[in-house]
Amino acid sequence: MSAVRRRLEGALARLDGVMDAMSPRDRKLAIGLLLFAVLLLVGGGFSVMSSTLSSLETQLDGRRGDLVYVQALQSDYTSSSQQLADIEEDLAKHSGTSLSAFMEQAADKAGIRDRLDSVRENSVVELDSLVQKNHSVSLSKITLEQALDFLYEIEATGYPLRVTNANFKVVKVKGEKVLNMKLEIAAYSLVETEEG
Repeated sequence: MSAVRRRLEGALARLDGVMDAMSPRDRKLAIGLLLFAVLLLVGGGFSVMSSTLSSLETQLDGRRGDLVYVQALQSDYTSSSQQLADIEEDLAKHSGTSLSAFMEQAADKAGIRDRLDSVRENSVVELDSLVQKNHSVSLSKITLEQALDFLYEIEATGYPLRVTNANFKVVKVKGEKVLNMKLEIAAYSLVETEEG
């Protein structure tokens, strides 16, 4: 430590010697240049720090935006997870009832059980954790009111199905107009997993 102090004292002594050797005008000029250099260094340092802080603030704003986005995604995920659990629960409620049995129950409630001609499975498609079974359902010689009652029964009870196509044909029976109705229906159920 003392060696550094001696060197510093030696440098200051030489500087004093140089300053004493200068004329008053040169001394003022040297002090002015020295002050200008100090101001330039301080100003440059302030500018660099200001630029760095501005850059950091921009990054911080970006991170805050990312945080808000992630929080929104988390909220969506939580909501979607709850919705998925509700849907799986609804699917599980009807897992023991085949579409044929459900159609017979709906036809009973609509008072047209004897008009239900057929419920035929056309194809089965596996979609991730769901099974989609496509069916054709035919009813004949029903009134418009009976058709609407039947459609209401199959749509409003919560059975996991979707009517993908409906064809209606008006026919005359004993001078009265009635309908023949053919529905294409997709029924959904969960893929049954094997327990080990």
